[in-house]
Amino acid sequence: YIMDNLFNNAQIITATLVGSNHYTVKNLKYNTVVIDEAGQALEPACWIPILKAEKVIFAGDHFQLSPTIKSNEAAKSGLSTTLLEKSVILHPESVVLLNEQYRMNTQIMGYSSKVFYEDRLMANSSVANHLLFPNDEPLMFIDTAGCGFEEKADGTSTTNPEEATFMLNHLTEFIESLGNQNFENKFPSIAVISPYKQQVQLLKELMQSNPLLMAHDDKISVNTIDSFQGQERDIVYISLTRSNTEGAIGFLSDTRRMNVAMTRARKKLVVVGDGATLSRSLFYNDFMKYAEGLNAYHSAWEFL
Repeated sequence: YIMDNLFNNAQIITATLVGSNHYTVKNLKYNTVVIDEAGQALEPACWIPILKAEKVIFAGDHFQLSPTIKSNEAAKSGLSTTLLEKSVILHPESVVLLNEQYRMNTQIMGYSSKVFYEDRLMANSSVANHLLFPNDEPLMFIDTAGCGFEEKADGTSTTNPEEATFMLNHLTEFIESLGNQNFENKFPSIAVISPYKQQVQLLKELMQSNPLLMAHDDKISVNTIDSFQGQERDIVYISLTRSNTEGAIGFLSDTRRMNVAMTRARKKLVVVGDGATLSRSLFYNDFMKYAEGLNAYHSAWEFL
C-alpha cells in the first residue's frame, strides 16, 4: 500500500525501458514518456512504456551508434534499426535538432556537422575557440601512408603495432610540451581510442612501458570507440589501425562509429591513419580534405 501510494502521487518516475513493466509501476499510465539515449534503445523495449503514454519524446542521436545486436539474422531483419530512426524518417515534421553544443572547439565539430547535421551545429561561445594553450592545433590528421605501418590480423580483430607505437610517442612528446603550460593543478584529461579491441589491448600494453604516460595514467583512458560513446575528454587520440593495399577498412565503414569517435574531444582531436588506405572511402577522403583546409593535415614523416 505504501509503495502504491508513493508511485500514484509521484509526478516523475524514472525507470529502464524493461523496468517500466515492473509490478510496482506496471499499471500506471503517463501523460508523457521521455526515452533518453533512444538511439541505443531496442524497438521492442521502447514499446513497453510507450503503450502506457499519451505522448512520447525520443531524445537521442540516430547518427551515432545503434544498439549492439549479437544475432546477425535479427540485425538484418530490422532489429538494429531503432524506433527513433524510423520516427525521424516517418515524421520529419516532429524532429527538433538541438543545434548548439557545449563541448567542442569549432574545428573539431565542423566535419561531423557538415556530414551528419546539414552544417547546422553551432558551438557555444564558451567552447567555440577554446584551446589547451594559445596557438595549439585543435585538430590534427596525421597520415601514416608510406611509413610501412602495416595492419596485422589478430584473431577476429586487427592491430597495427607501428601505428600504436607512433601514436603513443606523439602523445608522449605532446605531454612533455604541456609541461611548460600552467593548468592550475588540473592536468587535461586524455582518451586514446580505436575501433579494434586488440589495438586497444596493444596500446594498453605499450603504455605500461612508458614512464611518462604511466605518471599520468589517472588522466589517460584507453578504450574502444564503442565503449566510449557518451564520454568526453580534453584531448582525444584515435588510432584508425587499418593499412592495406586493398583499401579494406572493415569497422571504419560505419560512419556513425566515427561520428562518435570524432566528437569526444573538447580541445584537441588527433586522428592517426593511413590516408592511402582510407582515401578510397568518400567519408575519410572528405575528412582529409577538411583537415587540409584547416592546415590540420600532417604527414607522419614530420614526426619521425
